[in-house]
Amino acid sequence: MLEDEVWLLLREGNERRALRHLELVLAARGIDSRIGWQEGIWRLLVHEEDAAAAERELDSYERENVVSIAPPAPSKIDSGWWGVWAYLAVVWGVFALERASAFGWNWRGLGRLQVAAVEDGELWRLATALTLHADLGHVVANSVFGGLFGWLAGRYLGSGVAWLGIVLGGVFGNALNAMLRPEHFSSIGASTATFAATGLYAAFMWRSGHFRTRPWQRAFAPVFAAVAFFAYTGIGDEDTDTLAHLTGLASGFLLGLWVAKTRLHLVGLPAQRFFGAVAGACILGAWLVAA
Repeated sequence: MLEDEVWLLLREGNERRALRHLELVLAARGIDSRIGWQEGIWRLLVHEEDAAAAERELDSYERENVVSIAPPAPSKIDSGWWGVWAYLAVVWGVFALERASAFGWNWRGLGRLQVAAVEDGELWRLATALTLHADLGHVVANSVFGGLFGWLAGRYLGSGVAWLGIVLGGVFGNALNAMLRPEHFSSIGASTATFAATGLYAAFMWRSGHFRTRPWQRAFAPVFAAVAFFAYTGIGDEDTDTLAHLTGLASGFLLGLWVAKTRLHLVGLPAQRFFGAVAGACILGAWLVAA
């Protein structure tokens, strides 16, 4: 350095390597700089007349290259299994009771979703229809997929909050389906609740913040996964109630957004048990009213 030159401090640090990187950034912009060692620390220096321009360049570079740290993934609330076992007990229990014509009931006649009956005030059908299945293959498919997404939702939302959300999502989904169908339409099956579980889990994971700082393709990964699941399994032949799958997915998704916003999943174990009991009471109460 010449004695008549005035050099100003721009950055300093404990490692020369970091300042060397900034020196290269300035060099690419045609700004001369030097790295020196003084009083136990490395210093990046520039000419006095270049100081303002160099500061702007480094500020711009550091803003554009800031390392975004994604928020941590949501913590697991519980194992998610006890809600799944309860779900399987309900769908298989009702399946067995219907096959045996238990209590002398016409289970399907009392509980299926029938648009004309719902419009006449038989609202319990919105819940009871979720527990009825046409055949063994139907109940097995809903057991597998409903159990899977119910387990995922239960792990992160807590089994109580998750399964109350799944039941409500299934009921709301059936209500929307009934509003959009002709009077003679009827349906049964837990698939509306299965897609509600899918939407609930996807929306919660998306809005929890863990994906928010990622590139947009990854930021929307949970939403894309839910849509892909609907596209591959929710659309089928004339025997597939595609609209019910879509309304269940949409209902669950809205509930998942609400849970993520309110942080209801953090209520604690006693409240989780209470919500789980409410979910069971909704199904049991609907059948008692139906009978």
